[in-house]
Amino acid sequence: MHAYPMDSRSALRSRRVNLLPRRLLSAVCLALLLVAHVRGESLASIPNPRVQNGTWVSDPSAALDPKTVALLNERAAAFERDTTSEIAIVVIRSLDGLPIEEAAVKLFQMWGIGKKNHDNGLLFLWSTGDRRVRVEVGYGLEGALPDGKVGAILDQYVIPRFKANQFGQGVLDGVDALIAAARNEPLALTSPSTQAYDDASEHWPVWLPFAGLAPFGLAFVIGFRKWRRLHPRRCPQCQTRMARLAEEQDDAHLSKGELAEEHVGSVDYDVWECPSCGHHLTLRYPKWLSQYGSCPQCHNRTLLSKTTTIEAATTSHEGSAQVTETCGFCTYTHSFTKTLPRISESSSSSSSSSGGGSSSSSFGGGSSGGGGASRGY
Repeated sequence: MHAYPMDSRSALRSRRVNLLPRRLLSAVCLALLLVAHVRGESLASIPNPRVQNGTWVSDPSAALDPKTVALLNERAAAFERDTTSEIAIVVIRSLDGLPIEEAAVKLFQMWGIGKKNHDNGLLFLWSTGDRRVRVEVGYGLEGALPDGKVGAILDQYVIPRFKANQFGQGVLDGVDALIAAARNEPLALTSPSTQAYDDASEHWPVWLPFAGLAPFGLAFVIGFRKWRRLHPRRCPQCQTRMARLAEEQDDAHLSKGELAEEHVGSVDYDVWECPSCGHHLTLRYPKWLSQYGSCPQCHNRTLLSKTTTIEAATTSHEGSAQVTETCGFCTYTHSFTKTLPRISESSSSSSSSSGGGSSSSSFGGGSSGGGGASRGY
Protein backbone atom coordinates (compact mmCIF):
# COMPACT_ATOMS: atom_id res chain seq x y z
CA MET A 1 0.00 0.00 0.00
CA HIS A 2 1.34 3.39 -1.00
CA ALA A 3 1.50 6.11 1.59
CA TYR A 4 0.52 9.54 0.28
CA PRO A 5 1.29 12.76 2.07
CA MET A 6 -1.73 14.53 3.52
CA ASP A 7 -1.67 17.29 0.94
CA SER A 8 -1.46 14.75 -1.90
CA ARG A 9 -4.45 12.83 -0.54
CA SER A 10 -6.45 16.05 -0.35
CA ALA A 11 -5.53 16.89 -3.92
CA LEU A 12 -6.56 13.40 -5.08
CA ARG A 13 -9.91 13.64 -3.30
CA SER A 14 -10.45 17.08 -4.80
CA ARG A 15 -9.70 15.76 -8.28
CA ARG A 16 -12.19 12.91 -7.85
CA VAL A 17 -14.90 15.32 -6.66
CA ASN A 18 -14.26 17.62 -9.61
CA LEU A 19 -14.61 14.68 -11.98
CA LEU A 20 -18.04 13.74 -10.63
CA PRO A 21 -20.00 16.60 -12.29
CA ARG A 22 -18.32 15.89 -15.63
CA ARG A 23 -19.15 12.19 -15.43
CA LEU A 24 -22.69 12.97 -14.32
CA LEU A 25 -23.11 15.46 -17.16
CA SER A 26 -21.83 12.91 -19.66
CA ALA A 27 -24.22 10.28 -18.33
CA VAL A 28 -27.16 12.69 -18.54
CA CYS A 29 -26.26 13.66 -22.12
CA LEU A 30 -25.99 10.01 -23.11
CA ALA A 31 -29.35 9.27 -21.52
CA LEU A 32 -30.97 12.17 -23.38
CA LEU A 33 -29.52 10.97 -26.65
CA LEU A 34 -30.86 7.49 -26.01
CA VAL A 35 -34.31 8.85 -25.17
CA ALA A 36 -34.32 10.99 -28.31
CA HIS A 37 -33.27 7.97 -30.34
CA VAL A 38 -36.04 5.83 -28.86
CA ARG A 39 -38.68 8.52 -29.44
CA GLY A 40 -37.43 9.12 -32.97
CA GLU A 41 -37.45 5.42 -33.83
CA SER A 42 -40.73 4.44 -32.14
CA LEU A 43 -42.99 5.71 -34.90
CA ALA A 44 -40.72 4.41 -37.66
CA SER A 45 -40.83 0.95 -36.07
CA ILE A 46 -44.63 0.69 -36.34
CA PRO A 47 -45.37 -1.72 -39.21
CA ASN A 48 -47.17 -0.12 -42.15
CA PRO A 49 -50.00 -2.63 -42.77
CA ARG A 50 -50.32 -1.76 -46.46
CA VAL A 51 -46.65 -2.53 -47.01
CA GLN A 52 -46.54 -5.49 -44.64
CA ASN A 53 -49.52 -7.51 -45.87
CA GLY A 54 -51.88 -5.22 -47.79
CA THR A 55 -54.26 -4.74 -44.86
CA TRP A 56 -55.36 -1.71 -42.81
CA VAL A 57 -54.70 -2.64 -39.17
CA SER A 58 -51.32 -2.36 -37.44
CA ASP A 59 -51.36 -3.89 -33.95
CA PRO A 60 -47.81 -4.69 -32.82
CA SER A 61 -49.08 -4.63 -29.23
CA ALA A 62 -51.45 -7.54 -29.99
CA ALA A 63 -54.22 -5.79 -28.03
CA LEU A 64 -56.93 -6.81 -30.52
CA ASP A 65 -58.05 -10.39 -31.07
CA PRO A 66 -57.79 -11.87 -34.60
CA LYS A 67 -61.57 -11.73 -35.17
CA THR A 68 -61.69 -8.01 -34.40
CA VAL A 69 -58.71 -7.36 -36.68
CA ALA A 70 -60.43 -9.29 -39.49
CA LEU A 71 -63.65 -7.28 -39.08
CA LEU A 72 -61.75 -4.00 -39.07
CA ASN A 73 -59.91 -4.96 -42.25
CA GLU A 74 -63.20 -5.88 -43.93
CA ARG A 75 -64.75 -2.52 -43.03
CA ALA A 76 -61.67 -0.54 -44.10
CA ALA A 77 -61.41 -2.41 -47.41
CA ALA A 78 -65.09 -1.77 -48.20
CA PHE A 79 -64.65 1.90 -47.25
CA GLU A 80 -61.75 2.29 -49.67
CA ARG A 81 -63.49 0.30 -52.40
CA ASP A 82 -66.72 2.32 -52.23
CA THR A 83 -65.34 5.82 -51.62
CA THR A 84 -61.55 5.66 -52.36
CA SER A 85 -61.04 7.00 -48.80
CA GLU A 86 -58.52 5.21 -46.60
CA ILE A 87 -58.52 4.48 -42.87
CA ALA A 88 -55.62 3.09 -40.85
CA ILE A 89 -56.17 1.54 -37.40
CA VAL A 90 -53.03 1.55 -35.26
CA VAL A 91 -52.62 0.16 -31.74
CA ILE A 92 -49.34 0.63 -29.87
CA ARG A 93 -48.20 0.07 -26.28
CA SER A 94 -46.63 3.47 -25.61
CA LEU A 95 -45.96 6.87 -27.13
CA ASP A 96 -42.65 7.16 -25.24
CA GLY A 97 -43.65 10.58 -23.91
CA LEU A 98 -44.65 11.95 -27.32
CA PRO A 99 -48.04 13.77 -27.33
CA ILE A 100 -50.56 11.64 -29.17
CA GLU A 101 -51.55 14.57 -31.39
CA GLU A 102 -47.96 14.97 -32.60
CA ALA A 103 -47.55 11.22 -33.01
CA ALA A 104 -50.72 10.98 -35.10
CA VAL A 105 -49.71 13.81 -37.43
CA LYS A 106 -46.24 12.36 -37.93
CA LEU A 107 -47.51 8.83 -38.55
CA PHE A 108 -50.20 10.12 -40.93
CA GLN A 109 -47.61 12.01 -42.96
CA MET A 110 -45.05 9.18 -42.89
CA TRP A 111 -47.54 6.74 -44.36
CA GLY A 112 -49.46 9.19 -46.57
CA ILE A 113 -52.92 7.94 -45.54
CA GLY A 114 -55.60 8.85 -48.11
CA LYS A 115 -55.40 9.44 -51.82
CA LYS A 116 -52.99 12.04 -53.15
CA ASN A 117 -54.66 15.35 -54.09
CA HIS A 118 -57.82 14.18 -52.30
CA ASP A 119 -56.38 13.83 -48.77
CA ASN A 120 -59.29 11.57 -47.84
CA GLY A 121 -57.57 9.62 -45.10
CA LEU A 122 -58.36 8.74 -41.48
CA LEU A 123 -56.09 7.47 -38.71
CA PHE A 124 -57.44 5.78 -35.57
CA LEU A 125 -54.51 5.70 -33.12
CA TRP A 126 -54.78 4.02 -29.71
CA SER A 127 -51.92 3.94 -27.19
CA THR A 128 -52.81 1.27 -24.63
CA GLY A 129 -50.15 2.22 -22.08
CA ASP A 130 -50.95 5.93 -22.22
CA ARG A 131 -54.72 5.26 -22.24
CA ARG A 132 -55.15 7.76 -25.06
CA VAL A 133 -57.05 7.65 -28.35
CA ARG A 134 -56.62 9.99 -31.31
CA VAL A 135 -58.49 10.25 -34.61
CA GLU A 136 -56.56 12.19 -37.25
CA VAL A 137 -58.54 13.49 -40.23
CA GLY A 138 -57.24 14.32 -43.70
CA TYR A 139 -58.01 17.68 -45.29
CA GLY A 140 -60.51 16.15 -47.70
CA LEU A 141 -62.70 14.66 -44.95
CA GLU A 142 -62.77 17.61 -42.55
CA GLY A 143 -66.09 18.78 -44.03
CA ALA A 144 -67.79 15.51 -43.08
CA LEU A 145 -65.73 15.04 -39.91
CA PRO A 146 -65.06 18.38 -38.20
CA ASP A 147 -63.22 18.31 -34.89
CA GLY A 148 -66.37 18.58 -32.76
CA LYS A 149 -68.04 15.68 -34.53
CA VAL A 150 -64.98 13.46 -34.17
CA GLY A 151 -64.86 14.28 -30.47
CA ALA A 152 -68.55 13.41 -30.12
CA ILE A 153 -67.95 10.06 -31.83
CA LEU A 154 -65.15 9.25 -29.42
CA ASP A 155 -67.27 10.35 -26.45
CA GLN A 156 -70.23 8.20 -27.43
CA TYR A 157 -68.90 5.18 -29.30
CA VAL A 158 -65.35 4.60 -28.04
CA ILE A 159 -64.62 5.92 -24.55
CA PRO A 160 -67.60 4.26 -22.78
CA ARG A 161 -66.52 0.88 -24.20
CA PHE A 162 -62.91 1.47 -23.20
CA LYS A 163 -63.91 2.40 -19.66
CA ALA A 164 -65.83 -0.90 -19.50
CA ASN A 165 -62.68 -2.75 -20.74
CA GLN A 166 -64.48 -3.65 -23.99
CA PHE A 167 -61.59 -2.43 -26.09
CA GLY A 168 -62.14 -4.44 -29.26
CA GLN A 169 -65.80 -3.45 -29.43
CA GLY A 170 -64.88 0.17 -28.75
CA VAL A 171 -62.50 0.24 -31.70
CA LEU A 172 -65.09 -1.46 -33.94
CA ASP A 173 -67.87 0.92 -32.91
CA GLY A 174 -65.64 3.95 -33.33
CA VAL A 175 -64.42 2.91 -36.78
CA ASP A 176 -67.99 2.14 -37.88
CA ALA A 177 -69.17 5.56 -36.72
CA LEU A 178 -66.26 7.36 -38.42
CA ILE A 179 -66.89 5.55 -41.70
CA ALA A 180 -70.62 6.31 -41.53
CA ALA A 181 -69.93 10.00 -40.89
CA ALA A 182 -67.37 10.12 -43.72
CA ARG A 183 -70.00 8.64 -46.04
CA ASN A 184 -72.44 11.36 -44.88
CA GLU A 185 -74.78 8.69 -43.55
CA PRO A 186 -77.18 9.50 -40.66
CA LEU A 187 -75.45 9.07 -37.32
CA ALA A 188 -77.09 9.40 -33.92
CA LEU A 189 -74.96 11.53 -31.62
CA THR A 190 -76.15 12.48 -28.16
CA SER A 191 -72.86 13.75 -26.75
CA PRO A 192 -73.01 17.34 -25.42
CA SER A 193 -70.01 18.19 -27.59
CA THR A 194 -72.15 17.79 -30.71
CA GLN A 195 -73.11 21.44 -30.24
CA ALA A 196 -69.70 22.25 -31.66
CA TYR A 197 -70.67 21.45 -35.25
CA ASP A 198 -73.51 22.41 -37.52
CA ASP A 199 -75.29 19.03 -37.52
CA ALA A 200 -76.08 19.51 -33.82
CA SER A 201 -79.87 19.40 -33.69
CA GLU A 202 -80.94 19.52 -37.30
CA HIS A 203 -82.86 16.94 -39.30
CA TRP A 204 -82.63 16.41 -43.03
CA PRO A 205 -86.03 16.83 -44.73
CA VAL A 206 -87.57 13.84 -46.47
CA TRP A 207 -87.25 15.48 -49.90
CA LEU A 208 -83.49 16.05 -49.70
CA PRO A 209 -82.37 12.59 -51.00
CA PHE A 210 -84.38 13.25 -54.16
CA ALA A 211 -82.81 16.63 -54.77
CA GLY A 212 -79.87 14.94 -56.46
CA LEU A 213 -82.20 13.64 -59.16
CA ALA A 214 -82.93 17.16 -60.33
CA PRO A 215 -80.67 18.90 -62.88
CA PHE A 216 -79.65 21.34 -60.19
CA GLY A 217 -79.35 18.88 -57.34
CA LEU A 218 -76.16 20.47 -56.06
CA ALA A 219 -77.87 23.85 -55.84
CA PHE A 220 -80.64 22.25 -53.77
CA VAL A 221 -78.10 20.81 -51.34
CA ILE A 222 -76.21 24.10 -51.02
CA GLY A 223 -79.44 25.99 -50.55
CA PHE A 224 -80.61 23.61 -47.87
CA ARG A 225 -77.35 23.88 -45.96
CA LYS A 226 -77.67 27.67 -45.97
CA TRP A 227 -81.30 27.48 -44.83
CA ARG A 228 -80.39 25.03 -42.07
CA ARG A 229 -77.71 27.38 -40.79
CA LEU A 230 -79.81 30.56 -40.88
CA HIS A 231 -83.30 29.40 -39.89
CA PRO A 232 -84.39 30.54 -36.37
CA ARG A 233 -83.62 28.26 -33.46
CA ARG A 234 -85.41 27.83 -30.18
CA CYS A 235 -83.68 28.41 -26.88
CA PRO A 236 -82.81 25.07 -25.22
CA GLN A 237 -83.70 26.58 -21.83
CA CYS A 238 -86.98 28.44 -22.33
CA GLN A 239 -87.95 27.46 -25.92
CA THR A 240 -88.17 31.11 -27.05
CA ARG A 241 -87.09 31.86 -30.61
CA MET A 242 -83.47 32.99 -30.62
CA ALA A 243 -81.92 35.77 -32.71
CA ARG A 244 -78.70 35.39 -34.67
CA LEU A 245 -76.22 38.11 -33.75
CA ALA A 246 -74.51 40.20 -36.38
CA GLU A 247 -70.84 39.52 -37.15
CA GLU A 248 -69.59 42.52 -35.18
CA GLN A 249 -71.79 41.56 -32.21
CA ASP A 250 -70.90 37.88 -31.94
CA ASP A 251 -67.16 38.62 -31.56
CA ALA A 252 -67.80 39.61 -27.94
CA HIS A 253 -68.94 36.04 -27.20
CA LEU A 254 -66.00 34.27 -28.87
CA SER A 255 -62.71 33.26 -27.29
CA LYS A 256 -59.39 34.57 -28.60
CA GLY A 257 -58.74 31.23 -30.28
CA GLU A 258 -62.14 31.28 -32.00
CA LEU A 259 -61.51 34.85 -33.17
CA ALA A 260 -58.16 33.71 -34.58
CA GLU A 261 -59.91 30.90 -36.50
CA GLU A 262 -62.34 33.41 -38.01
CA HIS A 263 -59.47 35.76 -38.83
CA VAL A 264 -57.58 33.16 -40.90
CA GLY A 265 -60.85 31.95 -42.43
CA SER A 266 -60.68 28.32 -41.29
CA VAL A 267 -63.84 28.41 -39.17
CA ASP A 268 -66.92 30.59 -39.05
CA TYR A 269 -68.97 31.01 -35.88
CA ASP A 270 -72.62 31.92 -35.39
CA VAL A 271 -73.85 33.15 -32.01
CA TRP A 272 -77.57 32.94 -31.25
CA GLU A 273 -79.08 34.92 -28.36
CA CYS A 274 -82.33 34.33 -26.53
CA PRO A 275 -84.23 37.63 -26.04
CA SER A 276 -86.13 36.14 -23.12
CA CYS A 277 -83.53 34.53 -20.82
CA GLY A 278 -80.31 35.80 -22.41
CA HIS A 279 -78.92 32.32 -23.16
CA HIS A 280 -76.27 32.19 -25.88
CA LEU A 281 -75.65 29.34 -28.30
CA THR A 282 -72.42 29.25 -30.29
CA LEU A 283 -72.28 27.06 -33.41
CA ARG A 284 -69.06 26.19 -35.20
CA TYR A 285 -68.82 25.82 -39.00
CA PRO A 286 -65.40 24.65 -40.28
CA LYS A 287 -64.61 25.67 -43.85
CA TRP A 288 -64.39 22.70 -46.20
CA LEU A 289 -61.50 23.93 -48.29
CA SER A 290 -59.40 25.69 -45.64
CA GLN A 291 -55.63 25.16 -45.73
CA TYR A 292 -55.47 25.41 -41.93
CA GLY A 293 -55.45 22.42 -39.59
CA SER A 294 -55.80 21.89 -35.85
CA CYS A 295 -52.81 22.97 -33.75
CA PRO A 296 -51.59 20.21 -31.39
CA GLN A 297 -50.66 22.83 -28.78
CA CYS A 298 -53.66 25.20 -28.60
CA HIS A 299 -56.10 22.95 -30.52
CA ASN A 300 -57.39 25.83 -32.63
CA ARG A 301 -57.70 25.40 -36.38
CA THR A 302 -54.93 27.88 -37.04
CA LEU A 303 -52.06 25.59 -38.04
CA LEU A 304 -50.60 26.26 -41.47
CA SER A 305 -48.47 23.54 -43.04
CA LYS A 306 -45.98 24.29 -45.81
CA THR A 307 -44.40 21.41 -47.73
CA THR A 308 -41.18 21.76 -49.70
CA THR A 309 -40.07 18.84 -51.86
CA ILE A 310 -36.51 17.73 -51.16
CA GLU A 311 -36.44 14.79 -53.56
CA ALA A 312 -39.33 14.00 -55.89
CA ALA A 313 -40.78 10.51 -55.84
CA THR A 314 -40.58 8.40 -58.99
CA THR A 315 -41.87 5.02 -60.07
CA SER A 316 -38.58 3.46 -58.92
CA HIS A 317 -37.94 5.10 -55.54
CA GLU A 318 -39.57 7.11 -52.76
CA GLY A 319 -39.06 10.83 -52.34
CA SER A 320 -38.88 13.17 -49.38
CA ALA A 321 -40.24 16.57 -48.39
CA GLN A 322 -39.69 19.09 -45.61
CA VAL A 323 -42.88 20.03 -43.75
CA THR A 324 -42.98 23.21 -41.67
CA GLU A 325 -45.98 23.79 -39.41
CA THR A 326 -46.72 27.18 -37.85
CA CYS A 327 -49.69 28.18 -35.73
CA GLY A 328 -51.25 31.57 -36.40
CA PHE A 329 -52.51 31.85 -32.81
CA CYS A 330 -50.01 30.37 -30.35
CA THR A 331 -46.23 29.89 -30.41
CA TYR A 332 -46.29 26.37 -31.88
CA THR A 333 -43.90 25.66 -34.73
CA HIS A 334 -42.58 22.33 -35.91
CA SER A 335 -40.56 20.96 -38.83
CA PHE A 336 -40.11 17.39 -39.95
CA THR A 337 -39.26 15.34 -43.01
CA LYS A 338 -41.90 13.10 -44.54
CA THR A 339 -41.55 10.29 -47.02
CA LEU A 340 -43.22 10.67 -50.39
CA PRO A 341 -44.51 7.28 -51.63
CA ARG A 342 -43.36 5.90 -54.94
CA ILE A 343 -45.54 6.82 -57.88
CA SER A 344 -47.53 3.85 -59.13
CA GLU A 345 -48.45 4.00 -62.80
CA SER A 346 -51.64 2.01 -62.17
CA SER A 347 -52.35 3.02 -58.57
CA SER A 348 -55.78 4.52 -59.26
CA SER A 349 -57.06 1.58 -61.28
CA SER A 350 -55.68 -1.06 -58.94
CA SER A 351 -57.07 0.60 -55.81
CA SER A 352 -60.56 0.97 -57.26
CA SER A 353 -60.73 -2.60 -58.48
CA SER A 354 -58.95 -4.38 -55.66
CA GLY A 355 -61.08 -2.98 -52.82
CA GLY A 356 -58.06 -2.34 -50.68
CA GLY A 357 -56.48 -5.72 -51.31
CA SER A 358 -52.85 -6.63 -51.42
CA SER A 359 -52.34 -5.23 -54.92
CA SER A 360 -51.81 -1.79 -53.38
CA SER A 361 -48.31 -1.62 -51.92
CA SER A 362 -48.92 1.37 -49.62
CA PHE A 363 -51.32 4.15 -48.76
CA GLY A 364 -52.20 6.66 -51.45
CA GLY A 365 -50.05 9.66 -50.51
CA GLY A 366 -52.60 11.80 -48.67
CA SER A 367 -51.86 14.35 -45.95
CA SER A 368 -53.45 15.79 -42.84
CA GLY A 369 -53.63 19.28 -41.46
CA GLY A 370 -53.97 18.18 -37.86
CA GLY A 371 -57.76 18.03 -37.70
CA GLY A 372 -59.43 15.48 -35.43
CA ALA A 373 -59.87 14.85 -31.72
CA SER A 374 -58.15 13.11 -28.80
CA ARG A 375 -59.53 11.51 -25.67
CA GLY A 376 -58.22 9.79 -22.54
CA TYR A 377 -60.02 7.16 -20.49
